[in-house]
Amino acid sequence: MAATTDIRLDRVKHEYQGVSKTQDALMDRIDTYEAALTGLTASVAANREDIQENSRKLDAIMEHLQVPYEKPPMGFKTE
Repeated sequence: MAATTDIRLDRVKHEYQGVSKTQDALMDRIDTYEAALTGLTASVAANREDIQENSRKLDAIMEHLQVPYEKPPMGFKTE
């Protein structure tokens, strides 16, 4: 048993390092996905604000030009 103790400890050390490296790689990938998702969420919010602003401008132009237009109802239709 004493002859293999160093070998066993070395094997455990290498297994631990392998698991640790794999976990680090996984966490790095998760951080990357989180950063991407956060960026996309911010872009969607900014685009939504721009779209709402453009809609208000278009409504004002249509009102100024007296364009006949009824907005469709919002939400789901009940039949």
